[in-house]
Amino acid sequence: MGTFFSSFDEAWAAFLERDEPLEDFFGGFPEEEVYLTFWLALPGPAVQAEATAVQQALAGVQGLRPTPTHWLHVSLGPGREDGLDGVRERLRDFGSFSAEYGPATCFHEALVLEVHSDRMTDLARAIDPERDLELFLPHVSVAYVAGTPEPGPSRQKLVQLRNRPPVPERISEVQLWRVAGVVPLD
Repeated sequence: MGTFFSSFDEAWAAFLERDEPLEDFFGGFPEEEVYLTFWLALPGPAVQAEATAVQQALAGVQGLRPTPTHWLHVSLGPGREDGLDGVRERLRDFGSFSAEYGPATCFHEALVLEVHSDRMTDLARAIDPERDLELFLPHVSVAYVAGTPEPGPSRQKLVQLRNRPPVPERISEVQLWRVAGVVPLD
């Protein structure tokens, strides 16, 4: 797996220069049954529409699997059901806030919408005060990489999408989700 980025600018610059194939998101999943529990912020209709527009622009690019609308999310980090009361207490007076979604960029194994807000890191820290957030880049994955496709076709499409205006939206709740496992069908 490639190194983690410390900024969206760093991720974009690396993607523009990338010669090696993109990395398989699904290839790193364990074969045994696992349970993942994460705190998520779910985007509303405007961001869902932007994700769909980006997915449509990427249609036909080999090796990309669009994220279904019902699975679009901003991951705020791992969670535990027994920590729910502590998170509720830390978020009691946090309040909703505005964020901007976009532009599209690419990580090693996913094409994403960047999420920008001064409060997003504060939210992740309130959820888990012990977490190291140096590499926290909030994003919505619009497509995951399946296999190891060359970056050129994705890059050609994403360069055209970089100038789309960001989509503003309010973040007014977070949810604790438990994933029991993922079974790719292809």
